[in-house]
Amino acid sequence: MSGIAQPLCRLDELEEGRARGFDPLAQGRDSVFALRHRNQVRVYRNRCPHLDVRLEYRKDRFLSADGQLIVCYAHGAQFLPATGECIYGPCLGQTLEALPSCERDGWLLVQMPEGLPLPG
Repeated sequence: MSGIAQPLCRLDELEEGRARGFDPLAQGRDSVFALRHRNQVRVYRNRCPHLDVRLEYRKDRFLSADGQLIVCYAHGAQFLPATGECIYGPCLGQTLEALPSCERDGWLLVQMPEGLPLPG
């Protein structure tokens, strides 16, 4: 796989039912986010498949109030944390772009594809 493994955070900093945005390419905006759901860590590109916009309405606000769904605050689309599949909204059946990640020495690393375009 091409790209570079970038550290995002220490795994113990990512709490259950929470999501955090990251700027691993140092481009001034959170291009990816990570979440822990049912003790599984997932990393997704911060992009709604509907209109190519960022998901959160403010820093680290990617999840529903109960922490059970990922929400695009531009149109209310809802996604399953485990798969990124849209289960409600204008992009029903589409999925968020999952990024490969791994743990190394207690750190969460993401494999960033080369030339990852950023949403507006």
